[in-house]
Amino acid sequence: MKKPLLTFCLILFTVITFAQTVKFGLKAGLNLSKQTLTGAFTIESENLTGFHAGGIMDIRFANFSIQPGLLFSTKGERLVTQQVDINQQYAGTSTVTVKLNYLELPVNLLYKQHFTGSTLGYLGGGPYIGYGISGTASGNGSSSKLNFGNNNDPNTANYKNPDYGINFIGGVEINNVIIGVNYGLGLRNLSYGQGVTLNNKVLGVSLGYLFN
Repeated sequence: MKKPLLTFCLILFTVITFAQTVKFGLKAGLNLSKQTLTGAFTIESENLTGFHAGGIMDIRFANFSIQPGLLFSTKGERLVTQQVDINQQYAGTSTVTVKLNYLELPVNLLYKQHFTGSTLGYLGGGPYIGYGISGTASGNGSSSKLNFGNNNDPNTANYKNPDYGINFIGGVEINNVIIGVNYGLGLRNLSYGQGVTLNNKVLGVSLGYLFN
């Protein structure tokens, strides 16, 4: 872990050296997250409402920016299932909520274009890596803690760690105020189950500010 982090810092320092402008900023917003479970059949969960917040850096080259960040981001899912009684009659629904908390490092490449005056539009994307730090599962009046692991032992963890994937991002920048929409597609299989694939998916809306 130390060697990739050191390599990233060296690359970032080199990139900053040749940048036209470098700005630091803050952003926060709403997350709508779900998970897709694929095996013998596919289960798509309902959206879970959460949030993200943290710091970003905008490294500008003409019409392009490299924008790394460090965010606290919530992910997870809501699973709503129909219940039946012993006579196979409808007996209401059961809801299980899974909340996962991540520290996430995105690195987005953005193309920026002036619309009018100080208004810029931007579009781009890039990879992210998220390290799970805590989680809970709740439903039917009970709650339990969820654990993350970085090995292949399902007895010590509920989800594999870290998560990684691709971001797709777009929005506008007005006088250093950022309004953006982001979709994060998880590529890491988080499940320990045999023949089962579980991925995070997050749609986010954010508001941020870049300091001069």
